[in-house]
Amino acid sequence: MSRRVLSFLPRHVRPQLQLISPAPFSSLSVRSAHAKPSLNVPASGGPQAPDEYCAALVRRLDPEAWLCSYFWPRRERAWWLAWRAFNLELHLIGATVSQPALAAIRFQFWKDALAAIFEGGNVPQHPVAVALADVRKHRPVQRYYLRQMIDVRAKTLSLPPSSPTLEEHFATHSPLSTALLLGPLPILLPPSDPSTSHISHTLSHLSHLVTTVSLLRSLPLLAQKRTLNIPASLLAAHGVTEEAVFRQGAAAPGLRDAAYEIGTRGMDELITARRDLKQTAGRVEPAAARPLFLAAVPAEQYLKRLEHVDFDVFHPDLQKHDWKLAPAIWWRFRSGKL
Repeated sequence: MSRRVLSFLPRHVRPQLQLISPAPFSSLSVRSAHAKPSLNVPASGGPQAPDEYCAALVRRLDPEAWLCSYFWPRRERAWWLAWRAFNLELHLIGATVSQPALAAIRFQFWKDALAAIFEGGNVPQHPVAVALADVRKHRPVQRYYLRQMIDVRAKTLSLPPSSPTLEEHFATHSPLSTALLLGPLPILLPPSDPSTSHISHTLSHLSHLVTTVSLLRSLPLLAQKRTLNIPASLLAAHGVTEEAVFRQGAAAPGLRDAAYEIGTRGMDELITARRDLKQTAGRVEPAAARPLFLAAVPAEQYLKRLEHVDFDVFHPDLQKHDWKLAPAIWWRFRSGKL
């Protein structure tokens, strides 16, 4: 049986592989797409202990980011967890609110909270808002990226999960990944640092990698709800029909080929990001910025595991805890390489 190979070589030297659908099989942040996150407010923390609240929220709903947080400097770690907790608060709006009007009210609360944080108003006594105000007090983070997270979350609630093309999917969803990667950069690196521009450019490629993996990981959960997020152009190119995916899962004709093409695009972005670091022998410099680049490790690990199961996004092995992830994050941080 022929297996697809997610090449780690640059696109221009990658052999042209004949995609042959293998024998069928059978069902994720960062968590399994099938694992329903606990929507309870964390037991610890509150307006008087915002750091504890943010840490508990991230640990519960974003365990991969929690693992990466161990390699942040202690003070900066609390600020970064506040940034990630803000993203989770926005995610929970879409996960728990079914009426658009109610969702709009909750998004407006966070818009008003950002206005208070950045314009010197009365900050709401929500632990995440209090924590973000502390970030703003000590580091020159930009309101733009926090507002971008709100805008993307609000926009995608009213859009169909599937975009016409993969590029349009990136245009819609990558700003969220960009806000999570580039937004916290001033926490680690002052904007006056001469390497900021180069670091930002490299992180922009990683935002596409993260967006690609998010697309693949959410596919099984959406299929359970009888919706599909694969861009229409890829469905047509590989002869994938929605009903076949809903009924047959990974056995649907062309689905693994479409997943292979999406995964290959993600790996291309990682290769390009690594090529950006050629002048430093693949090492992230300055070293202070390295914790942000650890976000690439869970994404790359997922693509490797997906390749191992021949691009079956429904495979139960992908729903299991990846015991290799923590050592991989540790090694990447120790080596300083992307």
